[in-house]
Amino acid sequence: MPLFGKQVTIGQIRGISIVIDPSWFVILIILSWALATSYFPLQVPDLPSLNYWAAGVLASLGLFFSVTLHELGHSLVAIGRGLPVKRIILFVFGGISQLEKEPEDPRTEFFMAIVGPMVSAALAGVFFVAERVAVAAEAGPLLVAFLGYLAFVNLFLFLFNLLPGLPLDGGRVLRAFLWKRSGDIMRATWLASEVGAGFGTALFILGALLVLVGNLAGLWYILIGFFLRNAALGSYQQTSYRNFLAEVKVEHIMTQNPITVSQDTILEEFVDEFLLAYHHPVFPVMVGDRVIGIAEAETVRKIPRELWKVKTVQENYRPLAEVLVVSPSDYAWNVLKMMLEKTTGRVLVMEGGRLVGILSRRDIMDYLNIKSSLFRK
Repeated sequence: MPLFGKQVTIGQIRGISIVIDPSWFVILIILSWALATSYFPLQVPDLPSLNYWAAGVLASLGLFFSVTLHELGHSLVAIGRGLPVKRIILFVFGGISQLEKEPEDPRTEFFMAIVGPMVSAALAGVFFVAERVAVAAEAGPLLVAFLGYLAFVNLFLFLFNLLPGLPLDGGRVLRAFLWKRSGDIMRATWLASEVGAGFGTALFILGALLVLVGNLAGLWYILIGFFLRNAALGSYQQTSYRNFLAEVKVEHIMTQNPITVSQDTILEEFVDEFLLAYHHPVFPVMVGDRVIGIAEAETVRKIPRELWKVKTVQENYRPLAEVLVVSPSDYAWNVLKMMLEKTTGRVLVMEGGRLVGILSRRDIMDYLNIKSSLFRK
């Protein structure tokens, strides 16, 4: 899901969409400004301001190009091992590869994780050699500083990502090792996520201390620490969800024989006898025994109340073609991923063109809460 606003696809590489989250533009502007007003003027004094800004913007783009190659390394290994990759997303904290399914064995997990830092290390070497060549060729000092910056940031990406805590690549390597050793992916994920959460907390505290002594760079450490801690804990939560739901079919947790509403129902009656009576925001709309869509509280809310007495559900429902429909034999984990991607709270469950149930995110979460409490270690 996007952090801020709508994400933009800028191209494809080997069938993998490269997507920019709007938050990426925030860090692009901030980083370009910092490089143009501080870093490059200190490295190469007394140049026109336009030169610094050109170097700052190009260096920022070079960093995100490096991040894209880093993530592309993960993605190509994943594809090579039979794991489809939906997209690579660039956002305020770097990049992430979105896989359609997770690795099923520790060996695949290890190779997928380690290739990203190896790409960053290779890029650091390439830019370092390029910098040395530029120095030997007596190239302009701003070009030398530009190449040196890209060598440094790729070395930093290599080292930082090797930290052994989720969601960093080093955390995935650690999880692969623990998973291989114990055969228990849940325990391996828990340990790796705890280490990652610890790193996040340490960065948060370091940032707070820096802010207290007047160094505003600490704000960035606070943000990164907060992100790392939450992402680490989220990694364990996602793995536990996947583990609990992987073999559970929709038919086992859906609401069977859901309450439905006729298309001829007056909106006022729909509000009083359905929305308020049953406390559900969505109801399947029927014509005889055939479902044609859903009626929603959100839709009714937008209609002037004086029209509730005359308008019917038929005039104000969402047709079936716009509704997410699943089969009772679908696995709950796959359905949950679809619901999150489509930002919908409910899906209709149909079999042979017949409505057999309805499944909500709350149904899934209730199941997860009960199961996790019973099987918590």
